[in-house]
Amino acid sequence: MFDPKTLYITSAAMMAMMVLLNFLTWRTNKDTPGTLLYIFYPLVLFAAVIGFSVHSQLHLWQSIGFANALLFTASIIHGFSISQFLNYKGVELKLFLGITAILFVGLVYFSAFDDNLRYRILVSDLQHIAETIFLLYLFLRFARPLYPNGTIVYTIILLLVMSAFTARTFLMGDVTQFSLLDDNWFVTTLFINGVLAPIFYATGMALLCNEKRELNLNQLTEKAQKDLEIRGLFLSTISHEIRTPLNGILGSAQLVLNRTTNHRNKAYCEAIINSAESLNLLIDKVLDYASLDQSDEALYEEDVELKSWLNNLCLLLSPLAEQKKLSFELIYDLPEQACYYCDQQKLRQIVINLVGNAIKFTDKGSVKIRVELVKETNMDHTVRFSVIDSGPGIDKEDIDKLTEPYVQSSAGKIKGGTGLGLAITSRLLERLGSKLNIKSAVGQGSVFSFDVTLTLGELSLVEQRHHNPDCIIGLNVLLVEDLDLNQKIAIEFMAADEHKVKLATDGQSAMTLLQQHQFDVVLLDMNLPDLTGQEVMRKLKNIEHKNKRTPFLAFTASLSPDEIKEYLALGIKDIVGKPIKQEKLRQALSDSQSAQKPNISIELTDTLYDDTAVNSLKSGFSEDEISSVYNEFVLSARNKLIHIQQLEGVNNDQCIKLLHRQAGTALQLGFNRYGLALKKVERRLLDGKSSDGELTQAMNLWQQSLEAYLSFIRKNTLG
Repeated sequence: MFDPKTLYITSAAMMAMMVLLNFLTWRTNKDTPGTLLYIFYPLVLFAAVIGFSVHSQLHLWQSIGFANALLFTASIIHGFSISQFLNYKGVELKLFLGITAILFVGLVYFSAFDDNLRYRILVSDLQHIAETIFLLYLFLRFARPLYPNGTIVYTIILLLVMSAFTARTFLMGDVTQFSLLDDNWFVTTLFINGVLAPIFYATGMALLCNEKRELNLNQLTEKAQKDLEIRGLFLSTISHEIRTPLNGILGSAQLVLNRTTNHRNKAYCEAIINSAESLNLLIDKVLDYASLDQSDEALYEEDVELKSWLNNLCLLLSPLAEQKKLSFELIYDLPEQACYYCDQQKLRQIVINLVGNAIKFTDKGSVKIRVELVKETNMDHTVRFSVIDSGPGIDKEDIDKLTEPYVQSSAGKIKGGTGLGLAITSRLLERLGSKLNIKSAVGQGSVFSFDVTLTLGELSLVEQRHHNPDCIIGLNVLLVEDLDLNQKIAIEFMAADEHKVKLATDGQSAMTLLQQHQFDVVLLDMNLPDLTGQEVMRKLKNIEHKNKRTPFLAFTASLSPDEIKEYLALGIKDIVGKPIKQEKLRQALSDSQSAQKPNISIELTDTLYDDTAVNSLKSGFSEDEISSVYNEFVLSARNKLIHIQQLEGVNNDQCIKLLHRQAGTALQLGFNRYGLALKKVERRLLDGKSSDGELTQAMNLWQQSLEAYLSFIRKNTLG
């Protein structure tokens, strides 16, 4: 075993190290209860070790009594400091102190009146056991939920200490002062309690303090978020109260201005009107900024023909430039027919903010909007919007601060304003996955630019549309669909008939759009990420919206007889089966505007690979785009199916979502038998059943489907 003298020296060194670590922990966490008292725990233990060393030289009962008293005091300090940290003052603390007092009386008795070394050791063991039981109770009952890491460290060492002293209580034989240092149990407990424990205790307290600090930060973050929501609600509510008297001031001033002939009174009225309008502008900006803090609304994307959209925007902004005799120009470096799928409201606000600022701060020269293509892929473009002015420029030290709220450049302080325009613009760009870039030099003007990746709109893919005279065109359609490929195909087919499409990717955003806009027809996917189509229909019956008479079409591959009956019972007018066929979609949209009865049918060939699927895509996509879609699906299908197998039974909700997306894409691309197999598994999981090995069968089916597809590709390539 270890040499006892070496252990005493090592123990003293560890106590000193624990004092230092506890001091550093307290220094970092001065406001944390218990950390200051915890510094004294190793100090008193250190003094106890010194006391035992002195007793080995003096052999007096007073010296052993003093050393043991210090040991008991350290135990009380330990219990008190942990109790303070956990803010615990229960009856168990009083019980622990009572037991400690009784054992201390016993220790004094066996030191002064009945000098019995074995009994003194027994009393000391019982004290250590009582201390560890009390601390274990505190950690397992109160600390574990809040401070898991610190609890683990403390639990390990407390169990080790309790086990050692419990074993010594029962297994240590009679000892004398001369044989004590040679006893294995005495040396073992000295090593555990004097060398190991200080390391664990100091580490445990540091972890506890870190976790407490993290917990406090999380609580402060939650409080800040709640305060933010309350602030937004307060601003939204009080804005009406502010605007009411403000409108009264503006109206009254206008009346007086129109009726008075006194030039001095007219000047006063104009001053009142200008001040009220400035105040109104300030209120609008503050509310806009607050609403961005409070709102986490999704992007409402729709097809936008960019050049005509920008021309209309320039018509709105050019009068402002003309008033200041500025040259105003749109430099458009994109294809003439470029059409993109984007949230035009947010993009509009960004461009208006940037151009409005440029016109405001430019007194002579020009303001230009430049739109150019930065990066091009088959399915999307990265477009750079730049607003270039010949204004006074911005100091370098001001540029980094301009996107912070209520911060203005030196020119801004002269021209006036709220200092919120660029902050709002920056927040909006974050929503679009972009950021604002500013280049400027004093006296040389400024360039405000941002790059945004926009998905190609369906109108970009064809220049002319050929219409069937027998079908309806120009409907306002709400498409509720979460699968990207189905979105693109459906929008492309509907764009061919000049239908105007708004898109929702989940049930909640669909209900929001139905409350805000009137549609001619709604194409509703029956299996959405958040709600089923059935749930959407039921919820709509209980809320106010603008589409109570609007026909709803089910957009689904789930076409069992029971499901069809359920759809019709909920008020669905017709069903558009997946995979999407243009003629079926066109017919359903036309029939939706008449009293025509639904034609429920889906022609799906029972085959491994249906080569007619490619032809249905060719009407809306180029060969490169179709090839890209097929390649992505073929290369990823096996890995996605393996991932689905891993999720089954672990996270069935996610498993169902992945099955829905994979099955929908498979059916649309012509992998009919494989897609139907996945739909069958999806249906089983939705019904709360296991896949019963069908995912493994689906893997074999995919391999066969892939061989059939590759055979088709080789045949057409050779042909």
